Amino acid sequence: MGRHLFLALTAGVMLAVGIAADMQEQRRVQVEWESDERLWQGVVVEPSRSTAKTWRTAVVTGSGGGCRRVMLSVLKTAMPQRLRVGDAIEFRCEIRRPYNYLPSGAKADTLTFDYAKWLQRQGFSGQGFVPREVRMLGSSERRQIVQSLPLLDRLRISASSMRERLLGAYGALPLSTDEGAVLAAITLGDKSRVSKEVRERFSLSGASHVLALSGLHLSILVSFLLLLLYPLRLRRWSKWLMAVVCLSVAWAFVMLTGCSVSIVRSALMLSLMLLLGMRGEGFASLNNVVVAAFLILCVSPRSLMDVGFQMSFLAVFFIIYFMPYYQELLPWYCPQWKRRLFDFLYVTVIAQLATVPVVACVFGRLPLMFLLTNMLVIPCAYLLLLGALLFFALSWWPAVSAALGSMLGAVLTAMMSGLEWIAALPFASVEVRLAPLAALCLYPLLFTAIAWIVFRRRAYAYWSLFLLGAAVTCQLWMV
Repeated sequence: MGRHLFLALTAGVMLAVGIAADMQEQRRVQVEWESDERLWQGVVVEPSRSTAKTWRTAVVTGSGGGCRRVMLSVLKTAMPQRLRVGDAIEFRCEIRRPYNYLPSGAKADTLTFDYAKWLQRQGFSGQGFVPREVRMLGSSERRQIVQSLPLLDRLRISASSMRERLLGAYGALPLSTDEGAVLAAITLGDKSRVSKEVRERFSLSGASHVLALSGLHLSILVSFLLLLLYPLRLRRWSKWLMAVVCLSVAWAFVMLTGCSVSIVRSALMLSLMLLLGMRGEGFASLNNVVVAAFLILCVSPRSLMDVGFQMSFLAVFFIIYFMPYYQELLPWYCPQWKRRLFDFLYVTVIAQLATVPVVACVFGRLPLMFLLTNMLVIPCAYLLLLGALLFFALSWWPAVSAALGSMLGAVLTAMMSGLEWIAALPFASVEVRLAPLAALCLYPLLFTAIAWIVFRRRAYAYWSLFLLGAAVTCQLWMV
């Protein structure tokens, strides 16, 4: 009785905190803008994305009281070069609440993607179109604007400026435009330069998760750090040193790469694991998942409706939840190399199953060659991230940095060619558009189907058939 009461109280407190945080976020985002064109000043806080005729730029402006995030579409005739993070600009436009652009004759209910809601979930309170010339502000004016921003925004600008300098070092490598953009996305989290064709190639082959920084990238970084610190393992203070170094570097990497939901989730889970390990306690991984999700939603409650948040936590939850059943199926005499191969197959398949309903509902396309794709891209991701670390660390040594640059180029060429070949295979992906309620029914169906496979109980088979029928009914009615 006491345990159930504690769980109910905990759930109630979490719900109350979530509602309060969401109400505060709504008050912050819902801003009444003036209905006329005027002069604004702001500082760029995210890398600019290129479209056919405009630069799409996120700006924080302190004009009109308070700091507000605004998404600007700047004509390339008004600003020929790409705006960099930290640039302070002055522009004239009318800023409105986030809205959806409808072509002439189109209706609002025909939209496949609600851009206005997406902007609000990302914390943008305004949207504007800049047709005229944009003026770059001087260093003193820039400093004044930046100092008026919240601490987190100032830290992000500093980290993004560092990332821009690191990205500039890639310009010396013998890479094509697409290869350089993919390298920037995998190693530094900058996807602004990745073309639509390359995104489509990664999507068709099932490699989109490599472009989004996640636990894979953080585990590579932490493994490399632990390898460097391995000679100190016998020291009394080695455990403390390893924890401090890993946490410091991990969170610096999070800030450097833009604080995406998946990488923040990985860093939070790593921090909890290391802190509990410092106390000599075991750690419940599912508890770490719940705590990480709770902390992220306290800071940004609207992340719950973000597709990246949903896919990241669903994949990790499924992997951890079914891990004991998977380990029971492995024979105790399984060789180490075979166990590692089975672990790779298990993680790949379970993560794919966990995200299939969301992917089919939101994107309408399912990759079928994901096993073959992961066998290619995961080793390449290891080589690219470690090669980039060594490239930056040894940039003062021309011969070594040139050799590392050639290695990075060769790995990128092989990976891009392999993905192009996989994407061109017959049935590399299929188009499946699931209704929302049908996608929701698939999750209990997955649990009961896997439980039936593991435990071989007839009741689970009956429940699986019932849930399958419910999902098909919802899909037919497009609920």
